[in-house]
Amino acid sequence: MPPPLRSPLNYGTGNGVLWVCWQVGGDAHFFVAVRFETKPRAGPIVTERELEKLILPELETLGFEMVKLEVVGSPRHPVVRLFIDKAGGITVGECALASRAIAQVLDREDPFPGAFLLEVSSPGSNRPLVSEAHFQRFVGSEAKVVTERAGAGRMTYTGRIRSCINDVLTLETDEGEVVVGLREVVRANLINQEYKIDKKREKDRRPPKWEGRGGNE
Repeated sequence: MPPPLRSPLNYGTGNGVLWVCWQVGGDAHFFVAVRFETKPRAGPIVTERELEKLILPELETLGFEMVKLEVVGSPRHPVVRLFIDKAGGITVGECALASRAIAQVLDREDPFPGAFLLEVSSPGSNRPLVSEAHFQRFVGSEAKVVTERAGAGRMTYTGRIRSCINDVLTLETDEGEVVVGLREVVRANLINQEYKIDKKREKDRRPPKWEGRGGNE
């Protein structure tokens, strides 16, 4: 769960849940948490794909894009983590609107046997890249891609997205061109260029380290 860096912007209760909304960081990254307190019951836990089928129609009705959905945490305390977006970017009010709408869907469908947490967030400047369409949309942008290949283990690449065609991603890195299949990608996200520039400026403003020498000149 991302740490709230500011006081909650809004909160409320309804349908047996508590929801709280924060702004996280300085890049207009909004985060809403909704905790479901339900009576434990016997039953299987739904898969991420099944949750997508439940949630996607509601998001599309609101005009939002599902960037990424994942279920993390333990089986007894699962966390549904949802990143949403739309053309022009998402606002904190729209995150709260989506969280309330999705909360009603999950409260009605009751997908988990016990309590769970719903996190609805904007993708932020380090936006996750999940599908071929995501990579195609951000051709020319810099990304960090983690892959895992049989016999080669896990590798991390940083570079500009050159293309993504037929589930084959091409990156332009400092070491040269890298070609990977999307099936090999464990996770990927855009790199916050403004953050990198700010960190470089901060480093450049620091006074140079003084190196003393022993003895007399």
